Amino acid sequence: MNNEITFGIIGAGMIAEKHIEGLQKTKQVNIKWVARNDISKLDSFQKKHNIPNGTGNYIDVLNDPEVDAVVITSPPQMHFEMFKECVKAQKHILLEKPAAIKREHIEEMLGLAEANPHLIISDCSARHARLQPKFWKVKEIIDSGKLGEVYFIHHNAVARQSRPGIEYHPTAKWFLNKEIAGGGTLFDWGVYDLSFHLGILNDTPQLESSELIFNINGLDKVDPGTDVFDVEEHFAARLNFSNGLSYYWERASNANMEAENETRIYGTKGGIKLSFCSWDKSTIEFFDVENEGKGQARKETFKVDFTGHDDNDALSSHFVNVLMGKEKLLMPLSLAYKHLDIIYRLYQ
Repeated sequence: MNNEITFGIIGAGMIAEKHIEGLQKTKQVNIKWVARNDISKLDSFQKKHNIPNGTGNYIDVLNDPEVDAVVITSPPQMHFEMFKECVKAQKHILLEKPAAIKREHIEEMLGLAEANPHLIISDCSARHARLQPKFWKVKEIIDSGKLGEVYFIHHNAVARQSRPGIEYHPTAKWFLNKEIAGGGTLFDWGVYDLSFHLGILNDTPQLESSELIFNINGLDKVDPGTDVFDVEEHFAARLNFSNGLSYYWERASNANMEAENETRIYGTKGGIKLSFCSWDKSTIEFFDVENEGKGQARKETFKVDFTGHDDNDALSSHFVNVLMGKEKLLMPLSLAYKHLDIIYRLYQ
């Protein structure tokens, strides 16, 4: 690919702005188009981000032969049809997460991706997971053999009143409608959790059984500002994998409790504790027993350097570098499908 890649952006919300800012920082991108349904705000959006062309119909973006790649930033319900049109137009795709709200949709999308292997299609669930330094440090420790066999992962992240569409990004009410968003915190954050926790194990664990312990909303009387509010706020699940790994998983965007975002990874020789998000504390704690398990229990703390790191910028840079042939794609659609398949099973 040439030294400058021409992009079109489909969608013009908050996350689209993050993509635009990140892509422009690479200095290797020309953002030629933006498409948004609400054309009343199109001109101001274009001027803010110095984008020359705007449209209320994303097909206009796809019809431009100069456009090499597109970023799909629309709500999840719209991904399926937009993805098909982008592949038909032979554009490389950076697809916001979650990739699709229905299993049959992503299966068809995966078939199209496999039929067009020359197209680079990346899912955004690498953003807060395998594109930041803590992921690679944890993976380095596990790959070294210091943990032995990993047999249990315990992850919890329980927040109060941090719901998308209410307290966080309150204008995006579509987050509260399952028909549009696909689900609540399990669907929204689950893809990041699985991207991190399965990625540190080289994506080798294969799901054997799963159980959704509970899945609940309506945990306060705050007015959501919309008639439809049917996505979960709090869930817990158990997963068992064919390699003997067990995984306990709890997350809440709103509950009558607080528990920090914490992952505990248990191995036969050692263990790791961390808060995996880049904005959480930058330390990783490693536990083992000295003298190959025959001595005293000990703990070592690793400090991870986040100087100059931003998750969204890293996502943009990674996609551009893959297009330029400089990096290997970390989150192909086939891997995103593996994670979503787990989530679909839990919902069922």
